[in-house]
Amino acid sequence: MLKASIITDNSQWEAFVASQEHTLFLQSANYIHFLKEMGEEPRIVGLFEDEKLVGGSLVSGVRARRGHYIVLPYGPLLDYSKSEHIAVFFDFVKELATKEKYDFIRISPFEQMKPERVAVLKKYGFLRAPIHILAEHTWMLNIESDEDMLLANMNKNHRNLIRRCMRDGVEIRMTTDDAAIDRLNNMTDTVAKRHNFHRFSRKFIRGEMETFAAKNQSVIFEARLPDGRVDASAMFIFYGNMAAYRHSASLHLDNKHPSSYLIQWEAIKEAKKRGIMWYNFWGIAPKDAPTNHPFYGITHFKKGFGGQERELIPCHDLPLKKKYYLTRLFETARSIKRGFK
Repeated sequence: MLKASIITDNSQWEAFVASQEHTLFLQSANYIHFLKEMGEEPRIVGLFEDEKLVGGSLVSGVRARRGHYIVLPYGPLLDYSKSEHIAVFFDFVKELATKEKYDFIRISPFEQMKPERVAVLKKYGFLRAPIHILAEHTWMLNIESDEDMLLANMNKNHRNLIRRCMRDGVEIRMTTDDAAIDRLNNMTDTVAKRHNFHRFSRKFIRGEMETFAAKNQSVIFEARLPDGRVDASAMFIFYGNMAAYRHSASLHLDNKHPSSYLIQWEAIKEAKKRGIMWYNFWGIAPKDAPTNHPFYGITHFKKGFGGQERELIPCHDLPLKKKYYLTRLFETARSIKRGFK
């Protein structure tokens, strides 16, 4: 018998997430604390078959000016080949959302894109969302090979730049200090203004960093040029079998020493020390993306380290009220303005 219910035992959920092929920090019980600090209303909904946990998701309520909705970040974790699992799980979430007066449900599964999986969602009533909330094309590197093999599988230019930075004295420091979080935020402000992109808020970056640093799962890597100037900074989250390249900024103060390359290599080595299998470079542009796509430039950088693309099921919405369609119009316009359409 299938049933869905709210999970109050975080250890039960953590054990389930740990059993997945890819462990997602956005689905961790720890992320609940961060979402509460951001003013959201998170909880975990589990799907049970004969009392055994077989699926579920972190489910968080967002009350924004453009609409009130429930979001499942890189969720749900379900068997998408079983339409009955989809129905029972979302019947419960839909009832919860309706009771709490939300306008729609938004999902962004970390599931390989397959037409039959999308068909199951559409049959239930989901629509392709007008925007994405998380990377839908992500670049993944299996880091189980030794360091020599990982270097050999990189783009030659990447490998040479890493070695040059090491030879010439570019220094990488790992830190969780408050001052380093401020420096990352300040650098992000500079880069956002230079390239005219929408950044995560300072509170958001600080909150994620502090939440996972408390469990030794997040670190900032700073690159200092031979003359001592901080040139680049990046935050990584190490959770379960996956390291995630989460936030970063680079000032490009010295073209001879592109320090962000060395940051990536040192982060990969740190992930290996922690026994991690997957290194997630996060979002890249789709293969057919135009040159003005916001991820176009960073895609070459990420792919040069070796790895493979994982194309995910696109973000989908389940409308609950007519008000959703006003939100849809607003978000479509915003997506076009930011260059994603």
